[in-house]
Amino acid sequence: MNSELEALVRALDAVIQARGGQEAEHLEAIYQARLEEVLLRSPGLSRERLVAAVDFARRKWQRAEDKPSSMPPKA
Repeated sequence: MNSELEALVRALDAVIQARGGQEAEHLEAIYQARLEEVLLRSPGLSRERLVAAVDFARRKWQRAEDKPSSMPPKA
């Protein structure tokens, strides 16, 4: 995952984890600003496609985080 996409995924995850309140609003504003920065640098990219890509990457990242380690515990 490139660093720009990872930053967006982490920003979205922070919004979701905050679950409301002023902190969530602040984190949402940061996420939206980062989306706008990427869109300004990528004129052929639509907001909908970018958001879909971030959502997909976040789900994939979350599944990888939730997956148990395949390494057996040390004795």
